[in-house]
Amino acid sequence: MKNPEVEKKLIHCIKNNNSNHSLYWYPLVNIESSLCTAAYDITRIYQDDQIILLENIVNTCNIVYVSMFQMDHREYFENESIVRLLYERDEDGYVFQWYAETFIFDRFEEWLIYLSHEHTITFTGEKIVTAAKRIIPSYYLMHET
Repeated sequence: MKNPEVEKKLIHCIKNNNSNHSLYWYPLVNIESSLCTAAYDITRIYQDDQIILLENIVNTCNIVYVSMFQMDHREYFENESIVRLLYERDEDGYVFQWYAETFIFDRFEEWLIYLSHEHTITFTGEKIVTAAKRIIPSYYLMHET
């Protein structure tokens, strides 16, 4: 379900909380803070047909329905099935890994998944990062804090 009201609020917040006031957001692993983060090569995960790793993380953390904000299209969606999103396909292949500058979160805001045009999937939040580090082989790890 699309929510234009929340779209406007998110766009305003993002523009006002980065140095160049744009909608481009750098990978979360580059932010200097005490955030617990881990970034993985999402393109390689999909090329190796290891989507089940991502599904196992969301299942371990009991994540079912999420909100998603795609900055490319400036669209905000609520109540999306994350497992369905992981396996979404078009005529060229899987779509999920090509979502660029996309934030995925739930109403509790205890974790965040960020998909970047740098082909990374970054997990933020202690519970989801712990699950990712346990489930995804270090072969796919690009950076962690």
